[in-house]
Amino acid sequence: MTHVDPLYSNRYAIERLIARGGMAEVYLARDTYLDRWVAVKILFPEFARDPSFVERFRREAQSAAMLNHPNIVGVYDYGQQAGSYFIVMEYVEGRSLRDVLHDEGPLPAMTAARITAETAAALDFAHQHGVIHRDIKPGNVLITQSGQVKVADFGIAANPTDAKQGLTQTGSVIGTATYFSPEQAQGYQVDGRTDVYALGVVLYEMLTGRAPFTGESPVAVAMKHVREQPVPPSQYLPDLSPDLERIVLTAMAKDLATRYQSAEELRADLIRFGRGTPVAAVVPAAVPVRADEAPTVATRRPVAASTAEEMWDEPPRRWGPVVAVVFGLGLLAAVIAFALFSAGSTPTDPTGKTVEVPDVVGSTFAEASGELEGLGFTVIRRDEISDAPIDEVIKQSPEAGLLARKGRAIVLTVSGSEVNVPNVVGQTKEQAEASLTDRGLIYTPVEVDAPDKLPGTVISTDPVAGTKVPKGSPVTVNIAKEPLIDIPSVAGQDQTSAQALLQNAGFVVNTTAQQHATVPAGKVIGTTPAAGTKALKGSIVVLLVSTGPGTVAVPGVTGQQCNATGYGPLTSAGFGVAITGNPGAPAPNPIVSQSPGGGSQAAPGSTVTITCTI
Repeated sequence: MTHVDPLYSNRYAIERLIARGGMAEVYLARDTYLDRWVAVKILFPEFARDPSFVERFRREAQSAAMLNHPNIVGVYDYGQQAGSYFIVMEYVEGRSLRDVLHDEGPLPAMTAARITAETAAALDFAHQHGVIHRDIKPGNVLITQSGQVKVADFGIAANPTDAKQGLTQTGSVIGTATYFSPEQAQGYQVDGRTDVYALGVVLYEMLTGRAPFTGESPVAVAMKHVREQPVPPSQYLPDLSPDLERIVLTAMAKDLATRYQSAEELRADLIRFGRGTPVAAVVPAAVPVRADEAPTVATRRPVAASTAEEMWDEPPRRWGPVVAVVFGLGLLAAVIAFALFSAGSTPTDPTGKTVEVPDVVGSTFAEASGELEGLGFTVIRRDEISDAPIDEVIKQSPEAGLLARKGRAIVLTVSGSEVNVPNVVGQTKEQAEASLTDRGLIYTPVEVDAPDKLPGTVISTDPVAGTKVPKGSPVTVNIAKEPLIDIPSVAGQDQTSAQALLQNAGFVVNTTAQQHATVPAGKVIGTTPAAGTKALKGSIVVLLVSTGPGTVAVPGVTGQQCNATGYGPLTSAGFGVAITGNPGAPAPNPIVSQSPGGGSQAAPGSTVTITCTI
């Protein structure tokens, strides 16, 4: 580990190493002004003497700092100290998507779609501000512990209108071959659609657990992006939704005109997929990008094979990682290689003296800070939820018993009475509830109409993220409501057709048989709730299917007088009456027979024939 100062800009107290890349190391640090954890990326001193590396480092800070978006790792500060340069960034607790795929394998379709949609939102915001990422890959997509997506590492980001940032300069870092777009692989000018293609490759990998193209060398892989069509993901996942497959293949279309024209178009289709509504994507034609059909650019310098191999192959030790790994520094979430202080490695102060760090856990903050400052240390306070009494020290770093030089910052974690409201925007309601309750806050969900958001995801909170509130405070969480849809009319249709129509509309169908005097058996009488009623997608609709009119017992009227009074029971039961014989004969004129006979079953409304005295 390179020696670093314990305090940068007289503000950022270095705590421990969390990641190491080809041209820089990333440290966890405490912002002593704002009392928050940050990540400090420090350029190796030997690269700080190379203007091209310094410029790339500065451009990363500049590109990311202008992008204030919940799905982009924030950059707070940039500076120079101790013969090198540093960037202060948002500290993300979690894992990279690369690690998630390595540990868990292919992801469920809806999870992959959500991660892709959030990444697309970040890219669209960057593109609107003239920044093309150029290195979208699983290692640069971070997933927080609550499931939120964060896009990292704008180290090789470009402004497409800036000719000075061309891709084909010898030795320039241009991305990762596995995720190259065809135009990027050939060294042509890029725009936002380049990031869309790379994100399509990432989605492909999330669904199938494999990259669409592999080869013996990065150059071979890059050329496959130019010349070959990917194996449709449904060949690996037979039950994959056709809509999601169309989204993947449209994002990876080699023809720029056929590809999604913006990251927002891709995100909108993913939201449609999540809602179960038709997507706009169509299966793109298999038309490879040829050199003579490439986009017209102001300056175009083809990349020689030898140059490309120098850029992509594993170079010699020391300078090689600069080229091979510089764009992989999105490892802010990976907590590795703890750099604890020890007697053998801790630097000394100018007098050569080190001081043993005392054990202050269990003391009040005032007592602990007084003891530590008396020994020559500086103290940083960090409040955290705990069952311990308020203001009691529950953790310290460095730990007790280690040697540290005077002036070293000691971080004390204190049981606090107030906590920061976490950022849960974009999370599912279950993730938001877990995140809030873990911090001792009361989760209060409210469903709101938000047609442009995925149903069930958080769109805002009150108080907003970052607000300090007392433990036990309620936090109102506004969640995108599942949209209501109309129940279609299916009256008069046969049962099979009606059931299919309702299921395609997104409803769960239950069927009930019911007699009906006029609707033929097997035909639909109607639904409960009624047609035209708005209901949640996935709710139950009862389909009422007719069994026909049914039968009732025929009243017996034989022996009664052949008049309205005598055959009145038949008309009262809903039967028609036909009279034969001699109905006009003088009394007594009894009914001598009837058909159907009394006590038999007949359909309501049918006719009963009676015969009077002949």
